[in-house]
Amino acid sequence: MRRFIASHRLDLGLSFVALIWGLSPTFFKIALAEVQPLTLVIMRFMLLSIVSVVVLLYYARRRPEIRPFRVRRADIGLLIVSGLSGYGIYQLFYIEGLFRTTAFASALFGATTPHWSAVLLFSFRIERIRAWQWVGIAISLGGIVWFLLARAPTTEAPIDRALTPAGVVLGNVLLCCGAGLFALYGIVNKRLTVHYSPPELMCYTLLIGTLALAPFGVSALLTQNWSHVTWALWVILPYSVLFPIYITYSIWNWAIGQRGVGYVTLYSYAVPVLGGVVAYFAIQETLTGWQMLAAVVVLGGMLLARWAITRRQTVRIATASTAVEDATPAHGVAHEVAD
Repeated sequence: MRRFIASHRLDLGLSFVALIWGLSPTFFKIALAEVQPLTLVIMRFMLLSIVSVVVLLYYARRRPEIRPFRVRRADIGLLIVSGLSGYGIYQLFYIEGLFRTTAFASALFGATTPHWSAVLLFSFRIERIRAWQWVGIAISLGGIVWFLLARAPTTEAPIDRALTPAGVVLGNVLLCCGAGLFALYGIVNKRLTVHYSPPELMCYTLLIGTLALAPFGVSALLTQNWSHVTWALWVILPYSVLFPIYITYSIWNWAIGQRGVGYVTLYSYAVPVLGGVVAYFAIQETLTGWQMLAAVVVLGGMLLARWAITRRQTVRIATASTAVEDATPAHGVAHEVAD
């Protein structure tokens, strides 16, 4: 057993990450049956901010090169954009969207973030998008529109509220916009990671996001009816702080360092599937046949776009290898002529 775990620890770790990310929307839906969306957000991010400060100070004691809360003036704007797009505005869109739609929709739209990243990188003229990648993105976007327009189930959700057709559409739109914001967060962070360590960057952006949420969240805390709150919320709250962000992000980044982005991102396609299965058995969420077909189209487009990226990388590597092989004999001949 130990030998099996040691030889498969990377895949086991990534499976654990996919499971946690698939479980989380359902757990959040259970919590949202007891508290207002903004109450859950501000409680979660107040705890996250405290944890991030503790983690930063801990790393600063072990690594002298980390100097807490020393920010370059030129990076203030980027840090604000990162904090708002990754936490502040994004979380408003995510939690309000999840409150109005299904856990499966949340997992599905969250998995489309790579598409929005590609579109933003193209818009900013940072990267090019090849023809087949455009085809994959177009297919996924078509599936998203189909999913948005598909009639939602009319049965009442078993967590004490009914999902209305108009509310589901609004929730899906908010989640879709949230995926775009999170893509922007990733792009901005690429520039910031040059100057800040992971503990620094997470701490600063979390604090900015929490400050942005505070005016809305504090009001929700004051008006929250705490008599409806059960033990479930107090179990889900620490889980939401540790597992979906700190533990899983650490495993995800470690796996990228071991096997690369191409291999690791394969596991992200399991998240919507796991999210749908967990939501069905845990809170009896249902999807219509049209919604299921639309989800298949979205995932199919994502796989096609990913294939286009990996194909381009393979061609580049093959071209570079051929160029080296072609140059080697010529180099030898040049030496013979010189002699």
